[in-house]
Amino acid sequence: MKLLSSWLALVLIVSVPVAGFSQSDNLSLGTKDYTLLDQLDVKLKNDSTIGFSTVKPFNRQTFTARVEYIDSLDRAGALPFTLSAIDRYNIRNFLMDNSEWTTHYTDSFHVKKPIFNTFYVTPSHLIAVDTKEFEMRVDPVLNLQVGKANDGSNTLYQNTRGLLIRGSIDHKIGFYTYISDNQERDPAYVGEWVRAHNAVPGVGFYKNLGASTNDAYDYFDFRGGVTFNVAKYIHVQYAYDKLFIGNGFRSLELSDFSNDYLFLRLNTRVWKLDYEMIIAQTIQSVPQVGREPKAQNYMAIHHLSAQLAKWLNIGLYENIMENGNNGLQLSYLNPVIFYRATESNLGAAGKANIAFDAKSNIGRHVQLYGTLLFNEFQYDQIIHYGNGSWTNKQALQGGVKYINALGIKNLDLQGELNLIRPFCYTNFDSTTNFTHYNQPLAHPLGANVREFVALARYQPIPRLYLAGRIIYYLQGLDSAGENFGNNLFDTYNTRPRDYGWHIGTGIPVHSTTLGFNASYEIFENAFLDLNTTYRTYDIQNQPKSSVFFYTVGFRMNIQRREFDF
Repeated sequence: MKLLSSWLALVLIVSVPVAGFSQSDNLSLGTKDYTLLDQLDVKLKNDSTIGFSTVKPFNRQTFTARVEYIDSLDRAGALPFTLSAIDRYNIRNFLMDNSEWTTHYTDSFHVKKPIFNTFYVTPSHLIAVDTKEFEMRVDPVLNLQVGKANDGSNTLYQNTRGLLIRGSIDHKIGFYTYISDNQERDPAYVGEWVRAHNAVPGVGFYKNLGASTNDAYDYFDFRGGVTFNVAKYIHVQYAYDKLFIGNGFRSLELSDFSNDYLFLRLNTRVWKLDYEMIIAQTIQSVPQVGREPKAQNYMAIHHLSAQLAKWLNIGLYENIMENGNNGLQLSYLNPVIFYRATESNLGAAGKANIAFDAKSNIGRHVQLYGTLLFNEFQYDQIIHYGNGSWTNKQALQGGVKYINALGIKNLDLQGELNLIRPFCYTNFDSTTNFTHYNQPLAHPLGANVREFVALARYQPIPRLYLAGRIIYYLQGLDSAGENFGNNLFDTYNTRPRDYGWHIGTGIPVHSTTLGFNASYEIFENAFLDLNTTYRTYDIQNQPKSSVFFYTVGFRMNIQRREFDF
């Protein structure tokens, strides 16, 4: 922690001579902004800004400026495709939500009669401050849901109250902070997951709600950070938050499924290249006792995206997870070095992953994307793949997005296949497996899984958002204390053999999730929600299991909470 803070101080000192470049925070993950940007990415085919969409979240200023430019082209009739009326509605609301970074239409966002002439000067924000030296947006956060499950659970509910603040100082330092107080009761299978992992999905530390119950949880969710530039094209973020690397519904590289963590992120965007370096401090997934300090790891990531052709963007990715007991290795602070070679020279015991990702936009309606990840690479075992060596620890993702599908405006379809072999993301030292706070850092199911995902999103009228999903997976579970490679919290040294490993090895479980969500936006970023889910979970030679549950409620300035695992 001290080394990470010291490096931040060094970066701050270096940034002083070039602090004239304006700076903002990032677009919050999971919001409707990403649906719009995803659509524009496909329609524009190879946009110089939106085309670099693999590493998220996105810089608010950069992407707002690009959407405003696209809007100006549309107004001038210069776009190479036609936007629908709903597209234009979504673009206008995107610009209104991020009006501090717009230049042409700010005045048109103002309402005629703000509440007490102070609140909701625009429909997007409770408080909006715009001066020459200081800008700030303050928004309440609410998620009030109630529902029922047919699995014997008591009444389901989500009770979230919080505050989101963001802004910039003199257009040089961006900042944001989010905090919420949460109480929730989830379906029984989620409760089983919480007890098994000693963490609430996506959050981490919690307390049981009430002394006599263990099926409801009380927790704080907080994150925040600062952003600045050290040069015109080098953006820095120092934050406690989540990141996502990938082009799909799931990520095989780094997802936002686990708890927040402290990280320092450097982004450099020049020519046809986008380069990310991330240094993060994570929590080891080992038993933690009471209020004692939790054991820590350090995670380092490089990701380089290149627009090789008008139709092709490829990415190169590497990460390493090092045991925090040895401190942060200064060699990993080098932004232009190969981590695996560095680790070997240091004699360190960390775990490295290497991946290649790619996406291709075709005909302004279709995007193909994929990822190939190597957790270990032994050529002789790969060419004899049928032997099923345990060292073949690879993961593969392939997917397709279809925008304005079947000629229906604002209907988007997506299909995705994820294959993760046994023991992927694991190390001989289970403390350096690819996990954080007892949760996977990539796919929420861990490893030894084959999954198919089908998604549909439809916006038939401006304020109505419909979404459906089908998720099917096969996974091999451990048996009678034997490690069959699905558990990311075990060492691979406990495997019972070296060969005969294939996806589904172990006790097979088949699971299908069917979900439907309908959200009506009664005013900007405030929704009435209906959420329904049907899930089966069938373990071989055991009674079949299924659950149907639903929730209804009101949500404001926060994404839906879902449990798709």
